[in-house]
This record gives sequence, C-alpha cells and structure tokens, in this order.
Amino acid sequence: MKILKILLLAIAGLVVLLAGGSYLRNKLIGPEGWALDNTEAKLKSMMKDPASTAIRSAQTFSTVDSTTGAKTIYICGVVDGKNSFGAYSGGTRFVSRSVSTIDTFDTYEVDLENPEDVSLARAANMPSAFEKVYWAPYCSAKTVNEKS
Repeated sequence: MKILKILLLAIAGLVVLLAGGSYLRNKLIGPEGWALDNTEAKLKSMMKDPASTAIRSAQTFSTVDSTTGAKTIYICGVVDGKNSFGAYSGGTRFVSRSVSTIDTFDTYEVDLENPEDVSLARAANMPSAFEKVYWAPYCSAKTVNEKS
C-alpha cells in the first residue's frame, strides 16, 4: 500500500513537472519562438517527406505597429526536404508572417518559392513573383528597418 502511494505521488509529480515545463517553455520563447514553431509545422505539412524537413537557415525580422501595438514577425529562410526519389532537393526559400497582439497570436501565411517561376523569371532576366511579393518586402534588412 505504501509503495502504491509513492508511485502515485511520483506519477502526479511527473505530470505537474511536464505541464509546468511546457508552460515555462512557452513563456520563455515568446512570440518569435511561437512563430518559428508554427512555421516549422506548416513547412512540414507542405513537404513530400515531412520527417526529412530541415530549415537550413532562417532569419527573424519584426515590426511593431505604433498605433495598435501589434507585432508582426517575419521569418525568412531556406527549407530543404527529400523529394520523391529520397534525395534532398537543394533547398527552397520561404517566408512566414505572424502577428502578435496583447491577447492573440496567429501565423497567417507560410509561402514557398516555386522553382518553375524562378526559372521563368531568370530566363526573362527579372525577379520572380516570390521575390517581388514576399522576399523583397519582408526579408530585406533594409526594407524591414525602414518599416520600423
């Protein structure tokens, strides 16, 4: 009977420790960490082999709206994953946009660059649609600093 009580107390303590650890992690990583978690999950769902998804490089930029106080977080980087043949494809650029306010947080978009569009744009000697719509406005340090 005494062993059962000790076992139950140990299990209850473990549950409290795990729940507390998860809560503490969420508090420590803050909106940038939440944005990265959401971006990783969305990128994995977009890949042919989700388990092989690897973010090769990522940069975080953020701006704060002076009137509402909303913080917009942009994550720009390169993601790689295995293709249908089981080989890594070489990487594709991505951009995500998340917004954090006092009482809400949401990741609104995660977009990947389309390799076919890049080929067509390079053949025409012009930037791709991804470059113009997502990369240049959100991922250029100069552009982000001008927005702040």
